[in-house]
Amino acid sequence: MLFAAPFTGGFIALNSGYKNEKLLKSLIAFAGGYIFSITILRVIPEVFEVHNAYTPLLILAGFFFQVLIGKFSEGTEHGHLHVHTHNHNMALPIVLYLSLCIHSFTEGLPIGIMPNINSMMCVGIALHELPAAFALMSILQTEHIRKNYIVTLLLAYSLMSPLGALAGDSMKFHFSELLFHEILAFVSGIFLYISTTILFENSENHHFSTRKLLAVLSGVMAAIGISYIF
Repeated sequence: MLFAAPFTGGFIALNSGYKNEKLLKSLIAFAGGYIFSITILRVIPEVFEVHNAYTPLLILAGFFFQVLIGKFSEGTEHGHLHVHTHNHNMALPIVLYLSLCIHSFTEGLPIGIMPNINSMMCVGIALHELPAAFALMSILQTEHIRKNYIVTLLLAYSLMSPLGALAGDSMKFHFSELLFHEILAFVSGIFLYISTTILFENSENHHFSTRKLLAVLSGVMAAIGISYIF
């Protein structure tokens, strides 16, 4: 799922352009509500199971780390397509691409770190990565990059979240419980930034459209339902 979702999003962009943009924006809104709710209901409670005075600082660090990543990605991880499409300086797509790869890798970490909620987080991350890859591939196409090279970049990008999950799984066996929770606190800050940015960006006059509100509430209800079932 972690590989298939971004690859599918990128494949759609390479073959159909912007025809599916409205549907993808609804998926982004659903993922935002879902990730925010899972973070509040499951991730943060586990973070605070171990007493550590630095936990709140680590959550803030993760939050502002993602702020920094967003400075270079310009919101592409949230499905934005407004990056400077007429700037054909290769430095732009390279920085954009690398920042999104880092973003995707860090999203995969908790999947390996927290096996008890990995299936829950997989759904949210997959729904978030699909439109992110769609936006990324749409932008790269405007930079006059050869299609076979773009496909290679898509394959590499699609591997980032699975690699993050493998790295997180490895961490469980090599780090102490305290360090484990410190990493989890950092990642929870990343999820808080991702989800709240999705929830509140692009809202006209600071209000949700009916479509976006329904998508967000659906994500919240799905997270609540899953949290109390598992």
